[in-house]
Amino acid sequence: MGDAPLTWGQQDIWRAVVAAEPQERYLNIGRVFAAPKRPVTVERAVQALDRLVARHESLRTRLAGPPDAPRQRVADVARIEVEVVESEPVQLVCDRLAAEPFAYWDEWPLRVAFVVAGGYVRHIALVLCHLAADGHAADLIVKDFRLLLLRDALPPVQSDTPRQLAEWQHSAEGRRVSSDAIGFWLGEYARIDPVPDPSLPPERPRFREATMCSTALAAATQAVAARNRVSSSTVLLAAAIRLAGGLTGQRTCGMRVIVNNRFAAGRRDVVSTISQEGLVVLDLGDASTGFDEVVRRCWGVAMRAYRQAQFDPYAMEEAVTAVGPGIRSFGCFNDQRLVQGDGPSGADEHDVRAAMDKTELAWTDAMDRNICDFRLHIGGEPGRMDVSLYADTALLAPPGVERYLMDLESLVVEAAFR
Repeated sequence: MGDAPLTWGQQDIWRAVVAAEPQERYLNIGRVFAAPKRPVTVERAVQALDRLVARHESLRTRLAGPPDAPRQRVADVARIEVEVVESEPVQLVCDRLAAEPFAYWDEWPLRVAFVVAGGYVRHIALVLCHLAADGHAADLIVKDFRLLLLRDALPPVQSDTPRQLAEWQHSAEGRRVSSDAIGFWLGEYARIDPVPDPSLPPERPRFREATMCSTALAAATQAVAARNRVSSSTVLLAAAIRLAGGLTGQRTCGMRVIVNNRFAAGRRDVVSTISQEGLVVLDLGDASTGFDEVVRRCWGVAMRAYRQAQFDPYAMEEAVTAVGPGIRSFGCFNDQRLVQGDGPSGADEHDVRAAMDKTELAWTDAMDRNICDFRLHIGGEPGRMDVSLYADTALLAPPGVERYLMDLESLVVEAAFR
């Protein structure tokens, strides 16, 4: 067993937990997947789970110390309790497991349920504490669990552990990287046009989320990305910022972007919370500036921002606060798709426009507290894009949330077939 400081990513999440209490359950990360086709007994699945937990340090980590200065405490051994349910829909099981915040000092950061039928495990639900994993790490955990259900062992982990990350971050090199990122952010903040304060009467609950499921947006995004030789994520980010500028009246608009920080070889498969925010500041031009030009500009500024997304969050807060209250960006963009399908789309204009009639939009969550007044989340699967917008009703009323999502689809579809 050993203690270490929280990593910068864990510090970011802990600050989010404190800001959202007691509704921080929305930070929990859920994953569901099918067991292998060959029969898997509950006993074998438990053995695979034990190997998974032994493999990844973050799954054996709880908090230690006072709430205002917690540390990570890693145990040599951890046994995760498993809920076994009969023939219940796995997504409902996952949602139930995710419905309560974790007990950060006492509970292991992983909840597991096996859905069984005919005596064998058919589906598995995992819920991870965000202090232990970010979205990319959660997918790595699912990948390893699937493989461990098929075989008895995996090759040793080659990536850094959370304790090694924390050690580097507190080193002279880590402090230099943080200082460089803070300097970059301050320079970028100075370019942003002022953001107006929220002016609408807040509703109850104050924060609302709507989710749009669109095959048309998926095809159109891919077409614009291929034409401009950029990623589909860049296309969506450019569209998100352009629409945000329309809301705020800004020409030069900044938006925070979640960066997974796994570019270096030793961090490619880190199972921890290593993601942090990058700051993308984009000159949207004037009414004559075409969307393709905005996309190409966004590619360049985003690439620079991604390289400056590792920093001590407390040092960043101190530096930004010292500049004054007028320095801020607008909202947060988080593309969590692992497979983006950025090759040629071959999309047919008639089919894509027809698919817009099948786009679905639903209200998916509501909270009294949140840590971000405008948060856009991208998910889905190849061929379908799910875009969720969480917004402060003092900033954007529910009809405005719906309109923003539909305008996002329309903007990209029109750009794809201009």
